[in-house]
Formats: sequence, structure tokens, C-alpha cells
Amino acid sequence: MCYWRKMVQARKSWGDSMLAPVAVVFFLFMYSITSPMNYSNMGHLFFYPLYSEYWLQCLYTSGTWLWVYSVIWVMAMVANDKFNDTIFNYVTGSSMFAYLSHYFYILLISVLVIRPYKITFVPACTIMFFGCQLMIFLTYVPLNFLYELAVPPKQTKKMDLTLDD
Repeated sequence: MCYWRKMVQARKSWGDSMLAPVAVVFFLFMYSITSPMNYSNMGHLFFYPLYSEYWLQCLYTSGTWLWVYSVIWVMAMVANDKFNDTIFNYVTGSSMFAYLSHYFYILLISVLVIRPYKITFVPACTIMFFGCQLMIFLTYVPLNFLYELAVPPKQTKKMDLTLDD
């Protein structure tokens, strides 16, 4: 992150200026505009970003990038430390695996458990959430074990986030 110091200095200069309250109000305004609250002109299930109108696609996709940008800044400032190596490894490592495999487990649980037993919404939502988490974890742990046998983990060091040159 070769631009880290410049970005933090620019952000601090904005935060210390009179424009900070305006920036917060602008962010909340943009969040309210780009939040998907429309239930018309929707596409089908495998249609991203789920809306058939082009302007809705642009609006809600830009809202997603607004939140990605915000989460990156917040996590860089508050969650950039390891508190436990094993938990850190599984939480950060399994996030991409969960992103890639969660829909398979949603389909599996809904077809094999929720629909045949005609489970109502609240229990189905609970079963789906915790079932997906459990299935992701139960498949990630052995896959990660096999990966670490083949590829030893490399040594890393914490990035210097201080503003000193």
C-alpha cells in the first residue's frame, strides 16, 4: 500500500476541516439514494444486479461500491490486527471460499431440508443461516488442511500504518 500515508493524510485534512459534517451528510444522502428499495422492474434470480432497468443497475451497483469503499477504510483502521493466529487464518481465509460456495449450500439446504418438510419462514431462515455457515466451515477446514500440507504458509509482517516517514 504505497499510497497509504498520502490517503490517510488527505482523509485527516478533510476530517479536520469544515467540510467534515458536509461529507457525512453527503455520504448518508448517497446511501439513501443508492439503497435498493425498489420492488418493480426486477429481473430473475440469476440476473445481476437483479434489476432489469439500466438506471437501477447503475444506481444500486454504485451504492455497493460506496459501501465497499467505506468498509475498507473502517476495517483498515480498526480490524487490521491479529488477535489469534488460528481464528484469523480461518476467518479471513474462509471468506473467499464462503463467497464462492454459499449459494451451493443455500440450494442444497433448501431442496433437501426446507422444501420437503415445508418449514415456515423464521425457522427456515435460522436453519438456512446456521446451516450454510456450518457447511462452509465443515468443507473449508479439510480443504485448508490439505492446502497447507501442499503449500506451507509464508511468513508475513504487519504493515506499518504510522504516518511517520
